[in-house]
Amino acid sequence: MLFEYVVLRLSPDAMRGENINIGLAVFPEEGAALVRISAQIAKIRAIDPTWSTERQLRLQEHLEGLLSSRQKTQEKIDLLYDFGFCLQGEPGFFYSTEAGIEVVLREITEQYISTRLQKEKKQGRSKLHQEMVVRFRSMDLLGSSVDDLARHRIVPHVPIPGNPDLKGDFVYKNGVYRITQTLDYRVSAMGAHQKVSEACTKVMAAAQAIKVWGEDTKKYAIVCVPNEIADIADSHLDLLLASGFEIFHADSKTDLARYHSSAFSH
Repeated sequence: MLFEYVVLRLSPDAMRGENINIGLAVFPEEGAALVRISAQIAKIRAIDPTWSTERQLRLQEHLEGLLSSRQKTQEKIDLLYDFGFCLQGEPGFFYSTEAGIEVVLREITEQYISTRLQKEKKQGRSKLHQEMVVRFRSMDLLGSSVDDLARHRIVPHVPIPGNPDLKGDFVYKNGVYRITQTLDYRVSAMGAHQKVSEACTKVMAAAQAIKVWGEDTKKYAIVCVPNEIADIADSHLDLLLASGFEIFHADSKTDLARYHSSAFSH
């Protein structure tokens, strides 16, 4: 089943420009919207001392009631935007069974809504990402900053303009932009199931990149999928294919040769 979602924000003082991600509004294909306020009370109080658990529950109930007044998902998102509870733009999305939705929501929450008071650590790069860094460096293709795109270098971890929380694992420009996303399935079976949220985020990043860099932007995915995880990864790779990605397997010399030929051709 397809689920769309937006990140909910709280802006207690528009003059100071302070805001915080506090939860998610999730829209299933069928049925009522689900609202989750998951940020810690103490964290919200850092910018709004009047916040309380009771107020949090009231807001959650209020938003669910508000959303029930609209039929279409886009109408619900527009309503949240009008009240200042989310940013304008395309919603995120993921595919899940009803039984598996909690796992996916937990992954999305960990990515966008910090439940800790201390500063969040940067997400670690996968082993595959690091392997590609080494490969590009050995080919004298690796850049270190966005400025290096003008020097025909492939630059890692590039924020998408206008959407800095979304990133391209590797971006290269020579005539047109080429965005490469990596997915490393050398994890446990449970970890592989949870990769769906990562796949969705990387698809969304590429979709936003096309809006900025143009429809001729090329999309590539380099994946590493062990045989024992293949059945789990198949649906994720289908999502990439349906979103217009060319997929290359990192453990295939033929695939990597095809990737280099396509990604770095003039």
